[in-house]
Amino acid sequence: MFKLENKIKKKKYGIEISIIKEEISRSERFDYFFSVLAVEVSHSVPRGLSRVMPGKVISFHLMEKFLRGYDKMLGPFWRRYFIILPQTGREGADSVKQRINKLARKHNWGVVSIGMAVYPEDCKSSIALLDKALSNISKS
Repeated sequence: MFKLENKIKKKKYGIEISIIKEEISRSERFDYFFSVLAVEVSHSVPRGLSRVMPGKVISFHLMEKFLRGYDKMLGPFWRRYFIILPQTGREGADSVKQRINKLARKHNWGVVSIGMAVYPEDCKSSIALLDKALSNISKS
């Protein structure tokens, strides 16, 4: 059953898993931490530039202003984004979470839920990191 679950996840989250694998490889070479954030936005977020998704508004306002140039944002996938924060441990990822929540409150986006996983503290495989971030999603 475990192998079947992993195959399903690899198919569903193929791009995310491959990017996380690349980051694991880089982090092992240079002995870095990195973090994975899973961000879910509520249905009350304005639709903005996209008819189906609120994502484009959040991408432009949130990610471009509040993330570094080498951070990777993946999505939107319905109302979920994944953010890869290279060279960022738990404290740095927590501050990014706080900035996202502050921005969401400022722009009345409603509930933003954020889960986090840190390599290598929490997990050492790409699927496990993604699972951990998704399972740690909490309402803010």
